[in-house]
Amino acid sequence: MSFTLRPAVREKIGLLFGIAGASGSGKTFSALMLAKGIANGTGRIAVIDTEAGRALHYAPKPGDKADASKGTFDFLHLDFAAPFTPERYIEAIRACEAEGATVIVIDSMSHEWAGEGGCSDIQAAEAERMATYDGKLNMARMEAMTAPAWKLPKRRHQRMMARLIQTRTHLIFCLRAQEKIKIVKVMKNGKERSEVMPIGFQPICEKSFMFELSGSLMMHPERPGCPDYDLPRKLNDDLQSILPHGEIVGPEAGKRLRLWAETGEDRKPEDRVAAGVRDLVERIQDAPTREALMAIDMDADVIRQRTYLRKNRVELEAQVAEAFAAANGLFDVEADDASPQDEAA
Repeated sequence: MSFTLRPAVREKIGLLFGIAGASGSGKTFSALMLAKGIANGTGRIAVIDTEAGRALHYAPKPGDKADASKGTFDFLHLDFAAPFTPERYIEAIRACEAEGATVIVIDSMSHEWAGEGGCSDIQAAEAERMATYDGKLNMARMEAMTAPAWKLPKRRHQRMMARLIQTRTHLIFCLRAQEKIKIVKVMKNGKERSEVMPIGFQPICEKSFMFELSGSLMMHPERPGCPDYDLPRKLNDDLQSILPHGEIVGPEAGKRLRLWAETGEDRKPEDRVAAGVRDLVERIQDAPTREALMAIDMDADVIRQRTYLRKNRVELEAQVAEAFAAANGLFDVEADDASPQDEAA
């Protein structure tokens, strides 16, 4: 494989920004304020609403004009119901982009991890599948599969993150937060005791999600609409000047965020051939059976795609071949695991 180096030049980015907070902390309103500033009168706002239409509380009444000072905004609304799989979040974002949205608020992103059909549910279903043989669920084996079963939802989450990073649209994620505790051992009167120690508000999401974004912050219900630097955040010096601690978030902050994100050279157009290969590799990885894998290999469109790659993009064809080999290897391992001893256990 060859590598190419060139002088580093800042490029424009699609903004990925997270706002987390408990109920009443003002995260949805703040996200819409930022979106209004990012749109700057010429862009179009869309809201992906997983909260049963609650975002519509911020829409103007019929016949009224939106007025941010009165808490209403112009936006396209997408009612996003379960299942909250990582793939459906990407589909929803693409649907908004197809309608011309230039800034999208996702409220709430927490459902992707902990909602119905989200990663936690995917893990539970995968553990049950891995512990089932001949239609019988082995409960002892299911407990042993708890950790291995996270491989699938984490892979699907990371695929989603790869798509988000490539998005040209500005994205603002609202996330729920809850107060977490931990049990600690303390000595009192010469005896060891267990006590509950609060560790503060934590966003409900995959543990690294907030730190993979361009920037993120949290808000506290006691100070709604204000970035709280006493809570976890990812804000570099530029972002701290745009979103100061304790100051109400308004559309001016959104304007400055857009300028920060769009300072630099235009990004290169998406490599559609590489994107097509990425989708094919994921189909291969997700094939549930060896028969399904063979069907992909024999698909006429796949055959044409691979023929083109062999002639024009050899490095991408190698990725496809490696994916097929890896998938077949996994089926071999699963076949070995499904031994008579396991089935009788």
